[in-house]
This record gives sequence, structure tokens and C-alpha cells, in this order.
Amino acid sequence: MGEAQAMALARMLRGRVWGHKVNDLLLRAGREVIPRLKAYGKVFCDAKLHDIPHTVAHQVRVLEEAGADLITLHCSGGAEMLRAAVEARRGDARLLGVTVLTALSEESAQAVYGRSSGEQVRRLSILALQCGLDGIVCSPADLEIAADVDPQRRLLRVTPGVRPRWYGEPDDQQRVLAPADAIRAGADLLVVGRPITNAEDQEKACDLLVEELSA
Repeated sequence: MGEAQAMALARMLRGRVWGHKVNDLLLRAGREVIPRLKAYGKVFCDAKLHDIPHTVAHQVRVLEEAGADLITLHCSGGAEMLRAAVEARRGDARLLGVTVLTALSEESAQAVYGRSSGEQVRRLSILALQCGLDGIVCSPADLEIAADVDPQRRLLRVTPGVRPRWYGEPDDQQRVLAPADAIRAGADLLVVGRPITNAEDQEKACDLLVEELSA
């Protein structure tokens, strides 16, 4: 989706959603897209930062200065990187630690981490707490683990892999839940992309999602 399409969608959904997630559009349009999106709601900057501590600290400052409300970074970058990111922050942007990507199957998780996806989510959620992050990004299937690690809800729980019951298109997401089920499981914010962006009538798709949650 190009910048013009993204702005049109954000304008259409203004007031219906908490905010708008930007990922590859950062590469297409640069950080200047962040303040433009803020005209239509909060901005979730899904940068998934993962580099040496100095570099990540600089990237956090750049994105925060541009107006990002949420910024993601990979917990697997390690404690030193996460703490550098926290120390670099100067304003109100909240830092979210990505745990295990929702596209990873159990087989893939074992190959990458040498342990189950659930155990990896547990380890990285604990690390996020220890390093002072504001929240985590985890699949709906891992919300129970997040609740066990953080019963006091110090971490915001942001959940991708949300698929409405009426959305039947196959995609690369492996560990998913319906929106209402994710909320009941403890999600604070739902990340919903393709069920809306791929819809012929995007406004109607958003309204259907709201109706499903309300019901």
C-alpha cells in the first residue's frame, strides 16, 4: 500500500480505531509519514528495531521525535539493547518488545530458538519487564503466558494475528484468534491489518469488526 492509499484509509477510519500501524511505509515514505498519519489518530510505528544498542537508541529518538506513539523492537536483541532504547526515550512514546512472530509455527520456533514458542515468549516477556519496556507484542495464543508472567499488567499487551470469524482468506499467520477471543484472553490492543486492508469495502470491514467485538 502506497502513502496516498494509506492516508485515504486512515482518513476513512479516523475515530473508528485507536490508531494506525506503519511498517514498510516507513521505508517507502520515510519518518515524515508519521506526523502526517497523526492527523487521523495515534501512530503505531512497527519498526521492529534490532541492532547494536547505540544504533537502536538513535533510531528510537528519531522515531519518537517524528511523533510515534508506539515503537516496536525485538526483545531478542538482548537486555543491553532494550535498556539503551528505554534510556534514549525523551517523551511519551511507549516501547513494545516483540516476542515471537505470529507467522512462526511450532516447528519453526524449535528450529530458531531450540525451544517452544511459548517458552520463548515467557523468557522474552520476563526480559521486557526487567528492562523497563512499556509492553510486549505477542500472538493471541500467548496471552495466557503474558498474564502469568505479568499478573499486575505492567506491560501493555499488543496482539497481532487477529482474524475475524468472517475473514476466510488463507495467509501466513499461524497462531491466531478471533478479535473477541483475544480481548477475553487479555489483549489491550488488537492489530488488524489484512482483514481491513484487503477488503473490497474497507469501511464496512471495520464496522463488521466492531460489531463482532460488541456482540
